[in-house]
Order: sequence, then structure tokens, then C-alpha cells
Amino acid sequence: MARRGQHSFMKRQKEIKRKQKALDKMARRQGKIEQATDVDEEEHTEEQDEEEED
Repeated sequence: MARRGQHSFMKRQKEIKRKQKALDKMARRQGKIEQATDVDEEEHTEEQDEEEED
């Protein structure tokens, strides 16, 4: 059986790299969404604490 050519190998490596980059980007976006909701919750609880003190 013959091996695949160099072009096919390079194409496959490029495809793997592209998929990994997309996964990393998606993970960063998910992190930003989670981070934003955490900040909102912290601000909300601080406002409630200030109201309770009054």
C-alpha cells in the first residue's frame, strides 16, 4: 500500500491546527461569558449589602 503524499499530510496538519484554534477561541468566549455573570452577581450582592445596612 502506498503512503499518502506530502500535500495530504500538510493539509491534514493545517486542518487540525484550524480546529484547535477554533476550540481555543470558543473556550475564551465561554470564559468571558462566565466571568461577566460572576461580576454582575458580585455587584448585585454588594448593592444588597449596602441596602441592608441602611
